[in-house]
Amino acid sequence: MRALATPLVLLLAGPVATPLQADNGTIVALALDTSGSIGPEGLNRARELAGGVLAELGPGSEAAVFTFDDRSRLIQDRTSQAAELGRALAGVKMSGRYTALYDALYDASRYLRDAPGSRKAIVLLTDGHDENSALTVEDGLKVAEESNIPVYAVGVGNVDERVLRRIAKLTGGEYFPPGSANAAALASRIGTGPASPEAAERPATGAESAPVPAVHAPSTSPRADAPAPSRGGRRGLWMGLGAALLALGGLGWLVLGRRSPAAPPPGAAASGPAAPSSDAGSRTLVTDTAPTILARVGSATDEYLEKTVVLRERPVLSVTRGPGAGHVFEVKIGGATSVGRAKVNDIVLRDDVAVSSEHCRIRPEEGHFVIHDLKSTNGTFVNDHRVSRQPLAEGDTIQVGETYFQFRLEHRRS
Repeated sequence: MRALATPLVLLLAGPVATPLQADNGTIVALALDTSGSIGPEGLNRARELAGGVLAELGPGSEAAVFTFDDRSRLIQDRTSQAAELGRALAGVKMSGRYTALYDALYDASRYLRDAPGSRKAIVLLTDGHDENSALTVEDGLKVAEESNIPVYAVGVGNVDERVLRRIAKLTGGEYFPPGSANAAALASRIGTGPASPEAAERPATGAESAPVPAVHAPSTSPRADAPAPSRGGRRGLWMGLGAALLALGGLGWLVLGRRSPAAPPPGAAASGPAAPSSDAGSRTLVTDTAPTILARVGSATDEYLEKTVVLRERPVLSVTRGPGAGHVFEVKIGGATSVGRAKVNDIVLRDDVAVSSEHCRIRPEEGHFVIHDLKSTNGTFVNDHRVSRQPLAEGDTIQVGETYFQFRLEHRRS
């Protein structure tokens, strides 16, 4: 029967601390970069480091293994058995042409978020270079931050420190430069890192209990052991309540006065003094804040408001020639849209034999949509010109294999 453990995702990196003695177990997600950019030596280092973390975490702890190159994958579900973890790591090999780092960060964060337990962390072993992820780094960071999952980023190979430091800092983890991390240090940092929100919600017991300051309003049924309020305190309380009642009364008078003004006598408009400008300002303030005044406006404008719709632009690729002519595919506005024959792509062109498995991708960059060729066999063309990277404009023609797209911005109701 699996022991109850608290999830912990490890993004390998950080300074050394005292050894961890896990008393209630932790769950670690070990995310290993298996792309060619880290090299065989870097992969061996990452494999060795990941294999030692579980033993250092102590009884009841568990570890899961993710690898990422062209795509992110879970190769070992969480386990407390060192032998089972070792077999999974022994089978890890370099593969692929790209590094889906951001996809792996997102997958590991979601995996730990949905796992039981109060302590979780990600150990990320990578050089920090992302290529061809369908998601952005913010997607994974958001899940990790909201779930209180620290990432311990361990640099391997030729490292982009800026990326790894950012990931570690924003999630409450640490960054370990190449050669500075060991299994004991990682386990120690995991044990002293933040616990997940569900742990904070559990009431503390014994010496862990801390008094909560009484900042709420007095109870209507006072506790028997509560000291009686002083005479000065009671007087201050009554004065405060009186002031509040006076303020509420003044506001009510103002609102009612504006709601049903008395009809002016005949001729008053001609002979009476002009209203001061400050009164006009008061009318504006009350109209903005009082629901009774707002209710009077609705009858004149509801008809127009109900007939008004918001139109939103959505980028699309419309197939104008080749297999699948007439189909329209939506382009993501919050991440990359991949195109190719493989099923992992967002736009799958399995009937076009001239399209590469992962041919190109389109992603939003600095207010534009930019198409990137992924070293495809037959190339990516925009308006009959072969490109490796090209910002798109509405109406551009994109050729992928024997398939022709038109890039358009359509309007839809929101």
